[in-house]
Amino acid sequence: MAAKETTLKELGEMLAHVVERMTTKDDIVDLRKTMATKEDIANLAGQLTSVERELKSIRRDLDDLREKVENVIGFQKEIDHALERIAAIEKHLGINKKIAA
Repeated sequence: MAAKETTLKELGEMLAHVVERMTTKDDIVDLRKTMATKEDIANLAGQLTSVERELKSIRRDLDDLREKVENVIGFQKEIDHALERIAAIEKHLGINKKIAA
């Protein structure tokens, strides 16, 4: 099997193809401008830690509010029960006054 000989024209075309697609120093400089530095990443990590702390604080506040709401719901049930008992006592005593809420 004979090896194919590459002509100067073919070599020139291959070289032109490589040159068209190769990365230049300017391309690398532009790429480095868009890349994050170690300092950027450290700053981002600090911001994420701060956000995490704030979210934990919000979670605690929400848990406290949930507990307070549950207590308020319990008070409403107690008030409703007391009003029912008062109505029953008033009926038993023959008091037919209605109090506007």
